[in-house]
Amino acid sequence: MVNNLKNKLIVFDTDGVIFKSQFLLHLSWYSGIFNYLRSLFLCILFNFKYLSIEELLGRIFLRLKGMSEEELWQVYYKMKIMKNAEETIRSIRSRGHCVALMSSGVPDFLVRHLARKLHANYGYGIDTMIANGAFTGEIGGLLSRHDGKALVVEQILRENNISWSSVIVVGDDRNNLDIMALAKASIGFNSNYPVRKKAKYLVDGNDLKKVLDYIKIEDDPTFAELSSGLRREFAFSWSQEFKRKAIHVCAAFIPIFASINFSLTIKLLLIISILYLFSEWLRLNGITFPILSFITRSCTRTGELRNFAFAPAKLSLGIVITLLLFPKIIAYVVIMILAFSDSIATMAGRYYGRYRIPYNRMKSVEGSLAFFVSAFVCSIFFIPLKAALIAAFVSCIIESLPLRFDNLTIPLGTGLILWLVII
Repeated sequence: MVNNLKNKLIVFDTDGVIFKSQFLLHLSWYSGIFNYLRSLFLCILFNFKYLSIEELLGRIFLRLKGMSEEELWQVYYKMKIMKNAEETIRSIRSRGHCVALMSSGVPDFLVRHLARKLHANYGYGIDTMIANGAFTGEIGGLLSRHDGKALVVEQILRENNISWSSVIVVGDDRNNLDIMALAKASIGFNSNYPVRKKAKYLVDGNDLKKVLDYIKIEDDPTFAELSSGLRREFAFSWSQEFKRKAIHVCAAFIPIFASINFSLTIKLLLIISILYLFSEWLRLNGITFPILSFITRSCTRTGELRNFAFAPAKLSLGIVITLLLFPKIIAYVVIMILAFSDSIATMAGRYYGRYRIPYNRMKSVEGSLAFFVSAFVCSIFFIPLKAALIAAFVSCIIESLPLRFDNLTIPLGTGLILWLVII
């Protein structure tokens, strides 16, 4: 089949992209808990570059010797497929492109079956040696090699008379980095950190259909498609900000909890912060942490997709330090300002902001005025008028500065000035 110049080859990794999880680990679990733990450890070593793909596959599959072909099929049929996988592949093919599924951990006959099931053009996996209906423990084929995916893609390119400039790769782990580097574009799907740093586009979640937005971008989209994409991005941006600020507003409950049990409140804030940092590390490696990963993925800004989103941890740390350093009345005032004023300023600045602050072009005069008014309202319920005006003014100035740690600087700076004024 010869494609015209518009046509592209879209390569999907299978484990973690088409399948929701790793086929090799499911296979190891089927053969026993100790085999599973050993395989999991080997996968971790591979991700940290202590093992090559050849060593990883050789060690894991050797322990699966004697497993029947029927058992391989049983594990395969239990694998869960990403949401809208078939619809995504159909959509790509309707645009005139080829789709190839590849895996260095799934037997070739299973990947070919999966390709037919999802209506992909190609399916490639590793060769598994079967004798008398049982797996011999031996593997082979191009995809059992570290450069195997590149060699297979080149075969497809020759068949279709196209080049690497017509290839888009969707992958999640470092075994895809070589073809991602050669392709025109790469999409990291729930990717681990090495891929997250290198991929041109990033998608997180369980809906494979999201990759279509980026494939359409690479297709020289029409004006209508671009306009639709911009509208979705704008709506998503506002949705993110509302969710982020909702987390900020939740800080207003901290003074209530602290007045009931101060010590427990501090401990819970620290525990939540540690769990959050751990969930962020997992997110950057394409792993979902219950509840927290859902919250952070829905609130993460585009610029935070490739790096740690430290803002919630800094918010929690700022509150903890404030509670420990300052008298209760001052701490409560500062926390209320942090909870409400920052959120109100952000929304006012994004919606009404017209005039930029000279020393910080990222902030607007309108946003700062909204911060001042809301900070004054938050303060006047706790402290005298003069002190409330000082708290509003100081916190407003600190918030307007080009600082990256305002969740720390606002409560500490405002708390210190209030402490000097009141005491």
